[in-house]
Amino acid sequence: MKVGIVGDATRAVAWEQHLRPHTIVSEVELCPTLHDLDTVDACFILDESEQNLEVLLEGVRRGFHCFLIAKQPTNIPMLEKVHRSAKESGCGIQFSQWPSLAPATRWMMDKQPKPAYLHIDKEIERNTLINIHPAFKSHWMDEVGLCMKWLDSGIHHIEAKEVQLSGTYPIAIHLFLRFDNGSTATINIYSGSGSNRHQRLAANKHEILECNVIDQIVRVGRANDSNRVYFEKQEFDASTAAEKAAILFLKSVQMGKETGYNSYDALQLAIQTERIEARLKKFS
Repeated sequence: MKVGIVGDATRAVAWEQHLRPHTIVSEVELCPTLHDLDTVDACFILDESEQNLEVLLEGVRRGFHCFLIAKQPTNIPMLEKVHRSAKESGCGIQFSQWPSLAPATRWMMDKQPKPAYLHIDKEIERNTLINIHPAFKSHWMDEVGLCMKWLDSGIHHIEAKEVQLSGTYPIAIHLFLRFDNGSTATINIYSGSGSNRHQRLAANKHEILECNVIDQIVRVGRANDSNRVYFEKQEFDASTAAEKAAILFLKSVQMGKETGYNSYDALQLAIQTERIEARLKKFS
């Protein structure tokens, strides 16, 4: 496959290094803009600007399968255009929803496709958040997007509560989501911690999966014949997340399958984000 990488040169070179070792990639073309790109089989767009969905839409209209590497977009009208255009053209789109694409998470999602219960706790070191409001929103959006992708069901009910110090500094948020299939998810994020901690739990009546997200270690708990719970451990390499996401995208294009996090997923996340923000304004 011939692959194009569009965007900042330094970031483009880093992504090129993820692709070069793989036999699925025959040629990589680096370009500053989409206009400079020749015909390619797939395109990586590195763009954090507010116009990145317009760039993505242009790529789709040119017939490129695209991987947009940026924060999750929330512009619903533009996402609807992108989704509709992708369906009409048959182009595959993948968004960099990293929680859903991380090696440990993908293993958990394969092992337990639709858990009855998800619980997420995330503590963020206070000094690491820059531009606090969009950064804080990005953290909870990431977790909501993962829950929606994992449970693959509509959200029936939302409860949301956010606490802001002095009405300006978002310090904590609690989300409760009940899905149409009866599953539930709780998300707690605290942004004033002295250290980073991130844990996800998934459970059904057969087993529990406990993930230390930072270290990418998963403990699998089951009950034995004596009704005692025992745990096994699986370890994953967090440094391979970007490379594995890139290859997942290229293989989905090659095989004509849905990408790891597609335009429909991104559109539904934006819609539910709007619902959550309306709930926060009402009750926080």
